[in-house]
Amino acid sequence: MLNSLGGDGREAAERGLSKDSLNGQPLDVVCQRLAETLAPDNADKDRIRAAIDEAMVEVLGEGEFDPDRLDEETVHRIISEYLSQSIFQDIVEEVGGSWANAPDEKRTPEAEAELLELIRVVVDKKLGARMSGSTGVNKAAVERFMREAVTEVWREWEANDE
Repeated sequence: MLNSLGGDGREAAERGLSKDSLNGQPLDVVCQRLAETLAPDNADKDRIRAAIDEAMVEVLGEGEFDPDRLDEETVHRIISEYLSQSIFQDIVEEVGGSWANAPDEKRTPEAEAELLELIRVVVDKKLGARMSGSTGVNKAAVERFMREAVTEVWREWEANDE
């Protein structure tokens, strides 16, 4: 979808997103439209929307949407950040209230920031080789990648904790 919006816009238009109508819109509006188009109508919808929003803002910043900024590198950075945010949400949910029950409650935000940074490093390392020259990935490949990345993140996190 992002490649389409950065290119001729044909595929995006087929899915109900007009490149021209999104151009110049506030980024949060574009994120909402992307999420409505891409997120399945199930329990993960809100998580996917949040990850899309975080990824787009992290890479593109605040302001108005300019589809001309969606070159190959920027699209890869957005995908990488989206996957990082999604994996972060999964891990935080898995950990549950463990951090909230930690002896030093003030350390939680710092630990979460460290975890997100570790996730970004793992995702960048693992995703870079897979995305090189790729114009898209299917759902099964994304799910497999996320499982592998979560396993690697836990391995790295536990190694750093020793």
